[in-house]
Amino acid sequence: MRLRIAPKIVISVSTILVLSVSLDVALAYRERQVGNRGNVFVNQETARNVDEGPMSPRLVALRDRLKAGDQSALDSFWKEIKQNGAPMIEPVAESDRDTLVTILWRATEETRSVFVFQISSTDKPMERLLDTDLWYKTFRLQKGARFVYRLATNLPDPKQWVSLARFQSSMRSDPLNPFQFAERANELNPYEVTFYSAAELPSAESQFWSVARPKVPTGLVQRDRFTSKALGNERPIWIYTPHNFAANKKPYGLLVLSDGGLYVNSARVATTLDNLIAAGLIPPLVGVMVDNPDRGRELSCSSEYADFLAQEIVPWARVNYHVTDRPEQTIIGGVSLGGLAAAFIGFKHPEVFGNVLSQSGSFWWKPDSEKDWEWLTRQFAASARLPLRFSFEAGLMENNTGGPRGRPFPPPLLVANRNLRDALQSKGYSVHYTEFNGNHTLFNWRGTLASHLIALVGLKPAPKISARESQSVARSSIPRKPIATAQVKVSPALLQQYVGRYELDPQFAHDFVLYVSVKEGSLWVKPSYLRARQVKAESESKFYDSEIPDLRLAFIKDGKGNVTGLTLNSGQGDTLVKKMPPPLPGLTGNTTFKLMGHTDAEAVAIYGSFNNWIQTKNYCAKEVDGWVCRIDLAPGKYTYRFLIDGVGLLDPTNSSTEDDEHGLTDSVIVIKPK
Repeated sequence: MRLRIAPKIVISVSTILVLSVSLDVALAYRERQVGNRGNVFVNQETARNVDEGPMSPRLVALRDRLKAGDQSALDSFWKEIKQNGAPMIEPVAESDRDTLVTILWRATEETRSVFVFQISSTDKPMERLLDTDLWYKTFRLQKGARFVYRLATNLPDPKQWVSLARFQSSMRSDPLNPFQFAERANELNPYEVTFYSAAELPSAESQFWSVARPKVPTGLVQRDRFTSKALGNERPIWIYTPHNFAANKKPYGLLVLSDGGLYVNSARVATTLDNLIAAGLIPPLVGVMVDNPDRGRELSCSSEYADFLAQEIVPWARVNYHVTDRPEQTIIGGVSLGGLAAAFIGFKHPEVFGNVLSQSGSFWWKPDSEKDWEWLTRQFAASARLPLRFSFEAGLMENNTGGPRGRPFPPPLLVANRNLRDALQSKGYSVHYTEFNGNHTLFNWRGTLASHLIALVGLKPAPKISARESQSVARSSIPRKPIATAQVKVSPALLQQYVGRYELDPQFAHDFVLYVSVKEGSLWVKPSYLRARQVKAESESKFYDSEIPDLRLAFIKDGKGNVTGLTLNSGQGDTLVKKMPPPLPGLTGNTTFKLMGHTDAEAVAIYGSFNNWIQTKNYCAKEVDGWVCRIDLAPGKYTYRFLIDGVGLLDPTNSSTEDDEHGLTDSVIVIKPK
């Protein structure tokens, strides 16, 4: 895939403004937002796990040896795990279909509980093996499963869980698992990434078509920014054009996908299209991948979003990229809520989109005003058959149920997809439906995308992938954690020159600041809403991120030796980050906020609902014993926090607080009319 950032262009008359990047995309990554790609709930039940003693034969044997007094057995066990990695995979004696997967945790500090997320029974913590440092949870899964997971320790009792959002900062990859999957939505901000521990069990289905091959001609991916007149907003879009694209050829088919950044950066959509086109399995087509600045609203069966795609995006693509006006050659697709949206958009605009592609669609969804779940399935069942073809899927490990305690539970995603399949088939629709062996993740969807494209617009069936090809692809599809290089000693005086605030270009990431500081002789970076991490020196000016080891930072100086910025590089080119000047405090306004102490901070700001939680807008002035900030507020109620070098803090002088819908707590101020 070749990626090009388009210059600013203006298109005449009927007409849309297309720019290079969205100002809104990073809103979804702010600490106050919650990723919503489906029904993530507390009480999940699917794969069986053991709660009473170890189910793993290896752990049974280890327990017995420890009880017999063989204390060296534990050291030998951990030595083997360090060498071979985790999770442990063992056969089930009485089953040819299933296998045992045991996820491990080694306690290096006080550990009261360990939870496994993204797999079933989230609310049931790991067990501890006797009084050792070994914690474990064993799942019985079907052979060939492909899945991701994360861990979190010392969380409250699950009975107190209201939202998983408050635990996002506590979740981490499995330190014993050398394999991980990086989920990225913005190639221009390397910090917008979530790492998951990943596992592919033996005999997992091939992801052959999503792997780049050196001899396959590559198309071009161009990133622009699209302004919608109807919605009154703007967003990034990515346009894929196939190899040898030309406007004087037969009109191209069109693929439109929501969650465009995820499809481009994590689901390998361009590579998949390159491979399928080169193999003659699908005709050359143009892809338009659309980002969603307000994902939850736009993808929850929004008529406005459906009209935006049908009446703005598609006409623009027809004018500028020589794509067809035939619905039978036009596909609308997406994952999770995006899959739900794809089916709804097809339902609302079959005159534009004749093909619906859904990957793990959230068909359990219903409007808040409705009592019954699976609203869209009921709409299809109650309506006359439309000129639509469907290809969709769900995962065997998506047979999850449950929800926030005290609220009604929706049906499992897998069940909801099966119900939609049955409803569509009963109406006479053309339906291609499959089930993959895995959980709710792009780690699976990137591999299954090809089968749906072939089902909808394929020229011929896909050839059988040989065992050799399948095995090589499986091994290459999970990158090992990068191995960091040795750290170089940098003088404290030089490190101090790098201290400051650095802001990514707002075109690339909305309100994203890097706070650089020195702690105990080491350089630390706090990327906006993310936790601070040490960066380790490779030279006097080049460092790597200790939590994202493939991310390199290089500081830049001008001709006078002053630090003016830095570059970020995670293998996709340099992103320039400029050093910010000293902040200008706000000293006028009808409302005064004071914070005592913290006089060693580089910058303190006030942010909240009054400024859309923007961290670079309302700065405080330093006083002898603290900070003060004044802003104008109209009458009303506001939630807010102080921001101290990127770290949010409740107002210590204000006892009035409020929890938002995600379980996060903020200070509250009420401005009364005069």
